[in-house]
Amino acid sequence: MRQPFSGPFACSIHILHYACMKLIPEKHLQHWINRLGFVLRRDLQIRFRQHGIRLGAEEWSVLLLLWQKDNRTTGDLADLTVKDQTTMTRLLDGLVRKNLLTRVPDPDDRRRARISLSPQGTDMQSQLVPIALGLIQQSQKGISTDDLHTTRRVLQQMTQNMLEPEVEE
Repeated sequence: MRQPFSGPFACSIHILHYACMKLIPEKHLQHWINRLGFVLRRDLQIRFRQHGIRLGAEEWSVLLLLWQKDNRTTGDLADLTVKDQTTMTRLLDGLVRKNLLTRVPDPDDRRRARISLSPQGTDMQSQLVPIALGLIQQSQKGISTDDLHTTRRVLQQMTQNMLEPEVEE
């Protein structure tokens, strides 16, 4: 009788099969990264609503980028948030309707628009940042500075690994 896994790749196939059968999400960083992301987005939106602010976590991320550097293109914002252009356009449309952003034609390329903060969008920074900082402080409670530095470094490297094109050997 032939073995189910035989030949030169038997060991690799067996290990892969075993790993897939024993894939336990709680043992992988990616599970916890994804879960933390969901919890943070949910809680940020709840905190904003408690302060009478109707703003989602995705909209917050756009405002945060524009507070760092205003007058960006839709493509720049899509790249920085790792979103496709269509999703970013929808987010921006909502923020324009809320009078937090303005969209004007790019003087160098009429096919593109420049996205800038409105005065109201600029003013929102003083309300939103303290709320977000409270969430950050809660999420980091009981974690040493060294552990936070290590975690940041590891997550940055994992992100870089995923942004680099995969090279087939």
